[in-house]
Amino acid sequence: MNYFRRRLLIGVIALVSTLGTARDPAAEPAPREVLVLGGTGQLGAEIVRRLADRGDRVTVFTRSGSDRTLLEGVPVRYVEGDLLNEAEVTAAFAGNRFQYVIVAVRVEDGDPNFYAKFLPGLTSRAKAAGVAQLIHHGAVGAGRNSEKFPNLGWEKVPGLLDRLKDQGVGEEIVRASGVPYTIIRNTRLYPGGTPPTGKAELTEDDSVIGPMTRADLAVLTLECLGNAKCFGKTWHVRDASLAWPPPKNSD
Repeated sequence: MNYFRRRLLIGVIALVSTLGTARDPAAEPAPREVLVLGGTGQLGAEIVRRLADRGDRVTVFTRSGSDRTLLEGVPVRYVEGDLLNEAEVTAAFAGNRFQYVIVAVRVEDGDPNFYAKFLPGLTSRAKAAGVAQLIHHGAVGAGRNSEKFPNLGWEKVPGLLDRLKDQGVGEEIVRASGVPYTIIRNTRLYPGGTPPTGKAELTEDDSVIGPMTRADLAVLTLECLGNAKCFGKTWHVRDASLAWPPPKNSD
């Protein structure tokens, strides 16, 4: 083979190799429009960061003046408002076409009717907007589920059963909303910043109670987002690799 034929063959091989390894745009996951409530908190921020890393377009609904340190450098859009102000929740949807809504709210004001107050407005707005799925992060023990854990002394914790009752009311509002939903109940959370174990799994066994990391909760959330197998389900989390209470050096 002469020099010129050899160079031509090398060039053809290189071109075929390049085409074979080129990224197929059609194979890339399409970005999703996601509204996250509670996105500046520890669980919410874990979820938001992973959504952004995937390339999704994320809007965080948060109060004015909220601490956004956990989302520094993350490409997100903020909409300010009060969850208990239905007009402000409605305004968050104006001009947006959110495909998904994720509720990762932490109640800090001790209001025993918080979920009963804000979820009717949110779910009605989500239904009117044609949201494809609402993922609600609730609590193990919500509503009647607390009856599965009679020996944990929850009745001795001031206000806990009232808050769990409110969580149960909130779940029923989500279920009755007409929006495809997924409920993921959490409890016994490891300290913020604990890396995922990769061993957490969702179960429909609502008698399961055990520790988990927020990072694993975020991973499981993304696995359920847009996944029809998660629609209409209420999940608990099982992670046999974690002990409770956490080791003292885990924080």
